[in-house]
Amino acid sequence: MGRWLVTHKPHVSEQYRLIDADGMELARADTIGYFKGLAAHLKLGRYTIQEVEADVAGHPHVIREWGTLTHLKDGAVIIHEGVAAS
Repeated sequence: MGRWLVTHKPHVSEQYRLIDADGMELARADTIGYFKGLAAHLKLGRYTIQEVEADVAGHPHVIREWGTLTHLKDGAVIIHEGVAAS
């Protein structure tokens, strides 16, 4: 009998969540780029982006901080990977 090496996570999807300063989830998306367009409609400030590994039913199993999104006064939106919100 041989051994199996699992190199992927079966039945797991990656999603991203945009979280405001109060810890409220504002949006979910399959890509981080989606949040850049959404930010034009948000208040100025910094938002947390979380990476979520979910099962096929959408239930989260692993949630980790991915980075931040900052909506600036001049209308610019900057995404910082690996930066924690403060």
